[in-house]
Order: sequence, then C-alpha cells, then structure tokens
Amino acid sequence: MTNRTAGAQQPPTRIDTSVPHSARIWNYLLGGKDHYAVDRTAGDRVCEIFPGMVDITRHSRAFTGRVVRHLAGEAGIRQFLDIGTGLPTVDNTHEIAQRVAPDSRIVYVDNDP
Repeated sequence: MTNRTAGAQQPPTRIDTSVPHSARIWNYLLGGKDHYAVDRTAGDRVCEIFPGMVDITRHSRAFTGRVVRHLAGEAGIRQFLDIGTGLPTVDNTHEIAQRVAPDSRIVYVDNDP
C-alpha cells in the first residue's frame, strides 16, 4: 500500500491575518463583517485602481441570487454545488434556494483555511 499523502503539502494550521485574502477582500467589498484591516486596505487599493469594483461585487452577488432562485423555483433543481464560496455573507446559496424550495440541499467547496 502506498502513502498518498507523502510529499503532499499540508494546509496551514492558522489564518494569517497579516496577509490580505481574496475571500475576505470580497467580503469587505460586499459590506460583510469577516475581514481584517489588511483586507480593507487591499480592498480600498483595488477600488482606487478600479472604482467600479464594489458595484461589480454586488452585481455578481445579485446575479447569483437570481440564478439560484430561478433554478430552485422554475427549474425545480434541489441539489446545488457552490464552488469557490469564499466566506459566508448575506444571502448564501442555501438561504436563497431554501426560501424557494425548503428541501434544497447545498454543498459548499473551497480551498481556504
């Protein structure tokens, strides 16, 4: 039998709050609460370079909501796979889907400590 974990990179055991992270920056731009000063600084810098970024994050979130409502409601989908979810924020996939169809099931997948 071979050891499949030999040589595999182990995930960090703690969150490094001194380095900005895309999921926390996105959360900040959405108006969420799960971010640190370093994420806010990075998010503000992004907005200096690209002033429309806050609008993009919010429109992206609204689009996801419309899609999930349509799939759960009109299309009758009851199983969802949300890949690259980042941090929980307002109107997560399960909240939207289960408002329309309470028997909906959602699996969240991400690669983040």
